[in-house]
Amino acid sequence: MYKILIVDDEKMIRMGIQKSIPWSSLQIGETFTAASAKEAMEILDTHHPDIMVTDISMTEMTGLELVEHIRMEATDLRIIVLTGYDKFEYARQALQLRVHDFLLKPIDEIELTKSIQLQVEELEKLRISREAAMTVRRTQGVHQQARLEACMREFLQGKKLEEKEETAFFSQFHFDKNQMMKVGILLPDMQVMEDKEAEDLRHYTIKNICMSLVDEQNDGITFSDDKGRIIIAFFCGENGTDIAEEAEQLIDILRDEYNVKPRLVLGSENQGFESLNISYNDALFLLENERETFRDIIKPHSEKRKEDIFMDVFREFKQSMVGNISEVEKVLHIFERFQMAVKSYNLSIRDARRCCFELASAVYFAYFSDTGNNAEESLNSLSQSLTGTDRESACEVTEMFLQKLLTREDGEEHELVRKVKKRIHENLADDLTVASIAAELYVTPNYLSRLFKKVTGEGCNEYIVGKRMEKAKSLLETTSLKAGEISMMVGYHDMNYFSLAFKKNTGVSPTKYRDGFQRRH
Repeated sequence: MYKILIVDDEKMIRMGIQKSIPWSSLQIGETFTAASAKEAMEILDTHHPDIMVTDISMTEMTGLELVEHIRMEATDLRIIVLTGYDKFEYARQALQLRVHDFLLKPIDEIELTKSIQLQVEELEKLRISREAAMTVRRTQGVHQQARLEACMREFLQGKKLEEKEETAFFSQFHFDKNQMMKVGILLPDMQVMEDKEAEDLRHYTIKNICMSLVDEQNDGITFSDDKGRIIIAFFCGENGTDIAEEAEQLIDILRDEYNVKPRLVLGSENQGFESLNISYNDALFLLENERETFRDIIKPHSEKRKEDIFMDVFREFKQSMVGNISEVEKVLHIFERFQMAVKSYNLSIRDARRCCFELASAVYFAYFSDTGNNAEESLNSLSQSLTGTDRESACEVTEMFLQKLLTREDGEEHELVRKVKKRIHENLADDLTVASIAAELYVTPNYLSRLFKKVTGEGCNEYIVGKRMEKAKSLLETTSLKAGEISMMVGYHDMNYFSLAFKKNTGVSPTKYRDGFQRRH
């Protein structure tokens, strides 16, 4: 069912239209009225009608000015314009503003009904077209992912694809055959779940999160090995991702969203898909020999030794800066040496930010202890400034903090969360992920995940699932649509995944939920 908005400053006209048209036969379930353009814009923002009927001649803002404002928002709203003046100039402006119909007053009820019916028919065509396109994309996506995973498992086992199959693989997925890569084995939790369905649901969900954070950013490939474990082949090298940064962000989001204790076991860095099995076997060896470790990310010993050496150097920097807190120039000089060390040891972006913040915190505390003055500068401001920076920028931001110390700016946290919720409510059928929403709002996924949970008390992905389940239940209760159709309408392209998620939420399958609801009513 669709929604319509009637805008006219004459109450008799707008109420007459609202009461005289057979709305239900036109597939219109809700009608709204507005006496002014300002009131109309509030309804548009709140209720998002699909069709608008508006008069041209109104005080404060004309109907055409209202339409112009709407078109600036790039909306698909279908618009019918009413006017008591038979002027070509009005019609010309209406055409330029992509108005869908132009009717003269006094309004003929039959003519208006036909015009509204035409708009509904066009909306239906658009809906069917979009759903068909979405079905094709998702079907193709499922087949492509299955083919991709089959080939990647062959590489893990050290097998060479047949020449024709290999050519088709690299042509279809546009991978560099000689890409430098490092395999990671993701272990979602150290605890064993008793519920098999809950385990399968968690596997689907975690795998999708990995794909949104890694594959969709062209930073690697997510798939499953022969034992069903989630494998991530991270791209590295000159054009690759910072693997340490990517891995830690992934671990943080999984921990924040699901309260699980994931671990990632990384193999060695190797060149080419045909060498992928070497990195995989290295990761398996580490997994076998470090079962009892509680570290989030398990790395090859050569990498760990390098990190240990840097941390020894870092501790010297911190002690020296704190010990010379009264000599500003000396503190800044030591920090310059720290920046050189960050480059020399090729410190990850994540570790660079962490070390910068730790240095600044130590200096801040030493300053307060030595002087007894409560500095105006804010560590919270520094933390926010470091979010999303690269290594060089992180050092620059921290140096500015040490020199002048940035004043704190109140963040618009609740406004960001409001935008996230609006994006979710209006686009449940889309492939919504923390990563995709964060990209649209120009924040990091990690920041968005933590902020959303801090403000709302639940994970962003948990909120998405909740809203999808609400809509799914409503569609099962009020329509005769098949479960497969509803699955796609609420953003699940895999029917099994949808069924598991729905049963997790309600305790029963979609079919049993509908049967139970119909028996009760």
